[in-house]
Amino acid sequence: MRVATLVLTVVLFPVLGCGGGGGGGTTSPATVASVSLSRSSALLKPSESVSITATAKDASGNTINGRTVTWNNSNSSVVSVASSGSSATVTGTVLGTSGVSATVDQITSPQATITVTNSFATSANVTVGAGGGNVFDPAQVDIAAGGTVNFSWTGVTHNVTFQTTPPGASNISDRSSGTVGLTFTQAGNYPYQCTIHPGMNGNVTVH
Repeated sequence: MRVATLVLTVVLFPVLGCGGGGGGGTTSPATVASVSLSRSSALLKPSESVSITATAKDASGNTINGRTVTWNNSNSSVVSVASSGSSATVTGTVLGTSGVSATVDQITSPQATITVTNSFATSANVTVGAGGGNVFDPAQVDIAAGGTVNFSWTGVTHNVTFQTTPPGASNISDRSSGTVGLTFTQAGNYPYQCTIHPGMNGNVTVH
């Protein structure tokens, strides 16, 4: 007896989804909602320079990279601005004041006030943990070479640790009270932090 063989051919058709969803689409580039600068102000002598960085963010506060940054200088006779991408080197030229800002996708940052002067304080005061927060207040101080910065504690334990120990000064170990004065003998830029609390940063600029 002959047995017949039945062959079934199955053809598979793609299933079409509803609603028009699915991958393969392009994502719209993020929209710049704000632009901020790494410094809101700076004091310079003629020929001194400071670096300022611009940061663009979207409406959710996420950083947006890779956009063109245009730097603006309100008084080019007082300072010069040499841009390099998202950063700029601002150099004092003559005594006076200028405002420097950055624009990304037609959104402009607040101006950083740049003052070119030959007069600098011989002392400054910094409150460590001002208002119970993990902050140095002010976070930026400018003094003349040979000047003193007085660090005062408010009851919470913090330290002052420099990225590079300044000549004539030293780090201040953990403490919660009292005042410690540090004398800075050499011109330069001296960033510091509290190593107990990440993000608690300050800077001393000696002219």
